[in-house]
Amino acid sequence: MWRLTEFNLSEKSHTVVQLAVHLPDQQAIVYKDGQEEESVERSATRQTTLTAWFELNKYDQDSHKYLYTDIPHYYTFNKSAMKWKKRQRGGEHVIGRMPVVNIQDSERYYLLLLLLRKLGAVSFDDLKTVDGIMCNTFQQACQMQELLEGDQHWHDTLNEAIQTRAPRLLFATICGFGEVNDIPQLRFR
Repeated sequence: MWRLTEFNLSEKSHTVVQLAVHLPDQQAIVYKDGQEEESVERSATRQTTLTAWFELNKYDQDSHKYLYTDIPHYYTFNKSAMKWKKRQRGGEHVIGRMPVVNIQDSERYYLLLLLLRKLGAVSFDDLKTVDGIMCNTFQQACQMQELLEGDQHWHDTLNEAIQTRAPRLLFATICGFGEVNDIPQLRFR
């Protein structure tokens, strides 16, 4: 039996800020039929939350203390200006949420791993730079930082999948396409 429950939107507990995770020049573009070219041209100059974070890190040393996912606690994203601005108050009830990235989208997946660990990045190339050496891929940067040693990143990925309710498919994908050291030990924690 269905029951209609009254819900007061003014009593919501947290604000969720969607954070973009995209490869260089591969941000999502929204367009109307017949306006594809104009939309592509506009997107070349528009910032996403990710590219705006890079710009913020170039000019605001305070932002270097925070990971990408933590930025919404301390800054607000102005959608019309397409940039982050220092938050005046209220950041304790804000959650930065990155999308789930499938391991089959490998470079984007490794980009996400780097975004979860690197403070103050100023560009995609900066994310790929490890000890002064610029890697060719985000995966190579993860390997050089030993983020792929052992299976901890697979455990972390599976635990995140539990929250999105897609763990079985992800587990099968990891076993089939990932380089897992010890499949029998791979489980949800």
